[in-house]
Amino acid sequence: DHTIRGYIWGQNLVYALYADEKTTYPLGFRLYEKDAQRRIELAIELVDELIEIGVPADTYLFDMSYCSQEFVTHLETYGKEWVSAVKSDARVLYGGERIRVDALAERIDTVPRTIDGETYHIWTQKREVSRLGEVKLLITKKESSNEDDELSVKYIVSNKIDAPASHLIALYAMRWRVETFFRDTKQDLGFGDCELRHAAGASRHWHLLMLAYSLLKLGAAHSALGTILERATSLRNDIKRSFRESVENLLSWALNSPNRSTDELMHQIEGMFV
Repeated sequence: DHTIRGYIWGQNLVYALYADEKTTYPLGFRLYEKDAQRRIELAIELVDELIEIGVPADTYLFDMSYCSQEFVTHLETYGKEWVSAVKSDARVLYGGERIRVDALAERIDTVPRTIDGETYHIWTQKREVSRLGEVKLLITKKESSNEDDELSVKYIVSNKIDAPASHLIALYAMRWRVETFFRDTKQDLGFGDCELRHAAGASRHWHLLMLAYSLLKLGAAHSALGTILERATSLRNDIKRSFRESVENLLSWALNSPNRSTDELMHQIEGMFV
């Protein structure tokens, strides 16, 4: 409502998404209503639901707003591993005292490592972190291609105590899939166009939106040349690349089959859009 410079009623969703090296798709969601229920309770409900239907995920990745002892303990009761970031003011036991993790970052010496073509300055140890207990703590500073930019610092925690730093960084990088999901659904699939007052109607809109996203992602993942999408990009870019591969495949077929009839060529073209 422009007269009060704010929203009278809005949609705030807690999502669970599945991601692997080839694709990403939403699994479920909960509508978050302020003061009615905590986000962590909704996240726990989603975990229970995913376990019940047998989602094949061994590692759960979540952002720092869910990084609490209550949530990680719930995951561990199912034998699940997890990776998250913590805020810079999280307290860590070091040298007999509890200090902020960003203060610890100023004391330690990092080691440069190249991971997937990117340079990171890494420090990692098993440490006790407030409200999480003993975890693997990873402080990583990523170099930018622009020399004038400051190093991007992340504080990552996990119960994967024996995992190498490169593995944890690769896992945490998959969180970008969540950002591309929100960008795609808001910009191209009509998430922001849902202006329904009743929860049932809004729920139908969200379910249809997630179905459309999943089918488009599935189509891009199984594109003409079988490309594996190792890096998360926007859905629009995925579809462009998939369509380009289909055209390349069609042209290759046509050039290598000069004796084919027009009817056969049209049959191949129709197959591109099925």
